[in-house]
Amino acid sequence: MLCCGYGGPPYKFDVRVTCGRLGYQVCDEGSRYVSWDEIHYTEAANTWMASKILSTTYSTPCIK
Repeated sequence: MLCCGYGGPPYKFDVRVTCGRLGYQVCDEGSRYVSWDEIHYTEAANTWMASKILSTTYSTPCIK
């Protein structure tokens, strides 16, 4: 589900009421969401992705 949008589950997305338009809603706790709006990731998602990249677990060839 989007953190900023309009509507209910499963996505909280309505193309007529996107984030910043009249009637949109923002979630209370952005750290529990992956997507801020239909385009941008939240800081929580960016932190998770960066930790996976920096762990080098997914590097080929493996970086020590």
